[in-house]
Amino acid sequence: MKPGSRRILAVIIIIVALIAGYRIVRVVIDKIAASRTTETAKRVPVKAAAARRADMLSTLKLTGDIIGTEVVNVFPPAPGKIESILIREGNRVARGAIIFKINRDIVGMDYNLAIVESPITGHVGKIMVDRGMTVTTATPLAQVVNMSSVEVVARIMEESINRVEVGMRARVGVESFPGRIFLGRVYKKSAVLDQLSRTQEFRIRLDNPGMLLKHGMFANIEIIIGSRPGVVALPVDAVMTDMGGATSVFVVEDGRARKREIRTGITVDRLTEATAGIRAGEIVVTLGQENLSDGDELIVYREDEASATGDSKGVSGVAR
Repeated sequence: MKPGSRRILAVIIIIVALIAGYRIVRVVIDKIAASRTTETAKRVPVKAAAARRADMLSTLKLTGDIIGTEVVNVFPPAPGKIESILIREGNRVARGAIIFKINRDIVGMDYNLAIVESPITGHVGKIMVDRGMTVTTATPLAQVVNMSSVEVVARIMEESINRVEVGMRARVGVESFPGRIFLGRVYKKSAVLDQLSRTQEFRIRLDNPGMLLKHGMFANIEIIIGSRPGVVALPVDAVMTDMGGATSVFVVEDGRARKREIRTGITVDRLTEATAGIRAGEIVVTLGQENLSDGDELIVYREDEASATGDSKGVSGVAR
């Protein structure tokens, strides 16, 4: 073979070898990329949060009205005209204090002024007459209210009457003092239900320091029907319930999902009590668990800032 032909053949062989090598390298690169893509695809993105210790209060929310512990309408002892009014609305009066005088003067008769005394110690809530007005013994003159302590009158629906018992603690708020809580207890329940509304009346007694609470105020009430101090609580979104009623969660362990059965207690707002199966500080999946199988590798996005120690925080709300 001529030298020129040998050189051409050598060049061709080199070119073929380069092309073959390129194709082999390309195949290897494609396989590596596919492997990485598959590996990434197997990692499931989820949101998660830590279980933590909390003081949970199970409450029943209702509304009601504030009244004085004593509310008395004052009536005159005799008919006549109002001669003088010796009080003003809001005044504090002592029991036995003279608050009205009635002129009983009738043509041909001579009477002394009739006096009207306060029947209780309290505050004048309302004056219902004016000077010179003619009144009878059935005419209410004023309302005197004892506000040293107050009551909250509320009604509860028939299906919930067994949830409220005498002695239960209550927290009461009013619009006049936003954010302030007045504490009291249920002290009375009616023995019967209202036939029209199918509700039962109950009453809460509150101390009233500074006379801040007024007769007739609207009240927002929380009856504390259960208390769970220092329990393990986890987001309600983490809990899964199967057809048989069993509850479970996915726990994040070493970057993988591990399905675990748990037992639950009360649920308050967005937290559920875990009575067994979960420890404070463990991370549970709160979003995306419907796509998980036990052992799946996870990409975890934390939606909380709870520490692994699970510091205790108070939680209250309506129990379900």
